[in-house]
Parts: sequence; C-alpha cells; structure tokens
Amino acid sequence: MLRKKLRQLYIEGWYELNIKKLLAATAKDFKFFDPMERAPVDRDGLIRYMERWNARVGYKQEWRLSHETRKDQNGVLTDWEWWELVGTDFAGSAVVTTTDLGVTMEKITYSNIKEFL
Repeated sequence: MLRKKLRQLYIEGWYELNIKKLLAATAKDFKFFDPMERAPVDRDGLIRYMERWNARVGYKQEWRLSHETRKDQNGVLTDWEWWELVGTDFAGSAVVTTTDLGVTMEKITYSNIKEFL
C-alpha cells in the first residue's frame, strides 16, 4: 500500500534529517503539532521547523521508537508510538496519520516539556 511506503519514507526523513524525504512523504494539507511551537506547522513551514528542531535538540540525533501501535482503517494508517532521542532528555509520544496522498498529520508530546521551556 502506498500509505505504508509514504509513512516509511517519512520515518527515514526524520532519522536522516532529510527534508527532501519529509516533503516527499507529506500531503499538501500536512500539519505538524508540537507543543513548543506557537501554531501548527504546515508543509511549507517544515523546513524552518526542522531548523528550529535541530537547534533545540542538536544536529546529531539517534532515534528510538518503541511501543508502536498501528491501525489501518478506511484508507488512513494511524501510528502511535513512544519516541526518544538517545543520549538526550528529549522523549515523548507521537501520533501520525497517513493516507495514500501522504502523511497528513503528526502530533507530538514531550514527557518533560517544562525542562525545555
């Protein structure tokens, strides 16, 4: 299924910090919700968001995803997972929805956001 391939490309984009892969995997109406951002990030703002993200967490990132739950229903692939940046205090949960048009939404939380504000 195309949505599974697009979801995999999106994950690779994050692991590799590759904005081209992220943009190729996202739908035109993509929204990213990060509680440290004032407003949702749309597809056009993803490049600037990645710059802020890298400045916040560092440019050398080793990701660990665990406890993933996946549901594929009515053309929407939904993933829930716990994420961690190994060697940092950055960790939390994420939900990602993907259709055959691309990743439509990601919403993340932080386990200890007060430490970062």
